[in-house]
Amino acid sequence: MPFRFALALLLLVALSACNLSSNAQTAPTPTVEGGGQPTVVINSPATGTTVPINQPVIVNATATDAVGITRVQLLANGAVAKTVSSQTAGGDRNLNVLLDYTPTVEGALNLQVIAYRGNVVSAPVTVSVNVQRAATATATTRPIVTTGPIINPNDPTCRVVTDTSVNLRSGPSTVYTVLTTLPAGATAPITGRLGDNTWWQVRYGSLTGWVSDAFVTIYGICTNVIIPPIPPTPTPRFTASPTWTTQPATTNTPTPSVTPGLADLVISNISGATDLVIPGGQTTVTSSYAVTITNTGGRASGQFNNIVTVLPASTVLQLGVVGDLQAGQSVLLNINLTFSAGSYTLQARADSDAQITEQSEVNNVGIFTLNVTGP
Repeated sequence: MPFRFALALLLLVALSACNLSSNAQTAPTPTVEGGGQPTVVINSPATGTTVPINQPVIVNATATDAVGITRVQLLANGAVAKTVSSQTAGGDRNLNVLLDYTPTVEGALNLQVIAYRGNVVSAPVTVSVNVQRAATATATTRPIVTTGPIINPNDPTCRVVTDTSVNLRSGPSTVYTVLTTLPAGATAPITGRLGDNTWWQVRYGSLTGWVSDAFVTIYGICTNVIIPPIPPTPTPRFTASPTWTTQPATTNTPTPSVTPGLADLVISNISGATDLVIPGGQTTVTSSYAVTITNTGGRASGQFNNIVTVLPASTVLQLGVVGDLQAGQSVLLNINLTFSAGSYTLQARADSDAQITEQSEVNNVGIFTLNVTGP
């Protein structure tokens, strides 16, 4: 009897395991390895934001990991909508990404962001937005609030918007020299392409270079983009089997020093809703505004502070600190503002503490006006 009882118990456990297996989730939760789980923060849009139907919704998210984020995924109502991978071998410890999705159905839309380190997955982070058709604002119409870069579907300009930080190279391959790094959310007009559209030639500030299609999103009409001459492939610095030789002794010949031009910080764009309507039963409305700062000078800026002043109350709010901005680079800073009924002016100021020596100190301010009406 003890043997039969043990055998029956063993069969029962096996059958239970089969039942559990048949009910398991199709996407197993990866094992957490050394370094812990990656984490995700969705910077925008905020839950409850109203977005227009048939226009891109830009999700701005930051993923962090002690070892390195290898890719970030956007899910729309549970379906994978976009994946952005790191261009760094081994991943990035801090990866800022822009993930776009175009809703085609009105109603609630759940947007979920997940980050990966290899097969180690983060806890998902979700925001819910409301998809509506654009309508003329009335006393009972809630405004359409746009967050992140403003993508005008009627703008025919062929352009890229970077999904994450991406290298601008002298030619269409990773063997070419890196000219600069474009931050997430940077916009640049397209001037050329490869025949298979895997690389795009763009103009960014005073530089013309190439970016990989894997890290950007294309907007506008691009049917007439030319295929320009491709620069010669750089000579490799090492052969497949390098031979080490002793170099003759050389004397140190001083190299003339070259002083590049100064940095010049400019508020190149402020975007967001210009007409807001306070929802019924509430006294305020909150909207997100994106401020683009560009270094149009010839030298890296170093760290600088930025503020937004809301008039007429002259309320000063911190926009954020930028660690460094290379010549020709732009950075996108987002801020959520809450308004009661009235007319307002936003004054965004780069380098608000005047810490950076610039070519010009009179172009650091950008102006944006908006109106808020009651329910």
